[in-house]
Amino acid sequence: MTATKRLLRILFFLVLALPVFSQSADSDGGATLIEVVGDGAGGYDSDDGVGVADASGLDDFDALFSDAEDTDDAVMTDDVRAGTNYNVQLGSLKFPIEFSGRMDAEVGAALIRTNNDTDASFYFDFKNYLYFTIRPDTYLSLRGVLKSSLPSDSEDSESNQFLYLYELYFDYLMLKHVYITAGKKKTVWGNVRLFSNVDDYGGDTDALYTNVLYDSREYISGIVRIPFGNNTVTAVAMYNPSTASTSPKTKDMSFAVSLEFLLLNTSINFFGRRFPLAEGTDSENSQKAILGMELKRTILGFDVYGQGMARIARYEELPDVVASKGDDLAAIQKFITTVGTYRLWSDNTPNVGFNFEFQNIYRPNFDDSEDKFTNRFSFDFGISKLGPNRDIKLGLQWCHDITSEKGFIKTGVEFSRVMPHCNWRTGIEYEYGEFGSFKDYELTFGTYLKINLDY
Repeated sequence: MTATKRLLRILFFLVLALPVFSQSADSDGGATLIEVVGDGAGGYDSDDGVGVADASGLDDFDALFSDAEDTDDAVMTDDVRAGTNYNVQLGSLKFPIEFSGRMDAEVGAALIRTNNDTDASFYFDFKNYLYFTIRPDTYLSLRGVLKSSLPSDSEDSESNQFLYLYELYFDYLMLKHVYITAGKKKTVWGNVRLFSNVDDYGGDTDALYTNVLYDSREYISGIVRIPFGNNTVTAVAMYNPSTASTSPKTKDMSFAVSLEFLLLNTSINFFGRRFPLAEGTDSENSQKAILGMELKRTILGFDVYGQGMARIARYEELPDVVASKGDDLAAIQKFITTVGTYRLWSDNTPNVGFNFEFQNIYRPNFDDSEDKFTNRFSFDFGISKLGPNRDIKLGLQWCHDITSEKGFIKTGVEFSRVMPHCNWRTGIEYEYGEFGSFKDYELTFGTYLKINLDY
């Protein structure tokens, strides 16, 4: 037995330790739970802007200089913003309301050379997020995000791109130990950083599945989180309001469950997710269920993490996988395994950080249009606080598909505060291999001004 096959078997049998429900109520889940309010708040969402923003590649490197702390259990974090507090009184009740916001505007141009053809492009992007929180006491809070975007994002419609309710949900503490969140919001599960970036893998579901709840904002969701000791159980139920009836049935819904615990300073997480079933109202979003596990620990200052997951094609054949000790994998559509490491040196200037991830996709029942194995890696490197005023950043990103021999390299520089509230970013992107409408290569040089305001 080869080492690769042995590793896949070990990952698979660890996955099977999860409770697997029947087809009408399968299990779902996720890894370390980090919930972020809005694009502007956490930077997890991506914009589908074309041209300079993609060319510079500097947005991806900003995360290298943020804190990357270990967590003992599945936690929920919100960005802390310098907002304005108000009190609204209804009768004898007073409700404190906090408002804050963020505006990002980008204006620039790019030169694009594809094979022997050269073209120019101009770029403009404007986004504004208005956050509000109502917290009458320590038990309940209502949170929301109003968003404006010009031009519209892929998730915006022409009728609501100017100003619309982007997120709205409440947090409730029950019995001092049960945390409930419900409404419309984006939820992020997992420690994988690079192979969850929609900017780089927008059409690549294999990469995006590393955040098990990658499409959570499309749904109305209810989340229950129960910590006990260093362990946490999290359950999520979601339904699509545009396709489900007023009383959606379980076959129209997506369910997820996560069990995270700490063992020998290592975070271990078992998770699973079931999507709407094919015969349900939301059948257009029906997909293969996900089962998997994730590990994470810090070694000598380096965050080291790994994630293995399986897409279940046929539930009824899962017993055959166990009976055959992994030789019969007809029930499995694919295995997706991602490992990575992250490190930031911030004690001295300049700050230096890097992130590396490798991903393997194994299709045991591949057809002529697929590869049995897909191997690829992604690497980010950044340096900040350069120059006499500590206002220069350098970034490099390289994503390469070993199997198909294609990928891209981005490098860029950012000068902060060239004018009030204004940074200047310049970068080059080189794509190689076959990419849809073009072959061989594409080279893009872009420069733009990024104007932002926190209020």
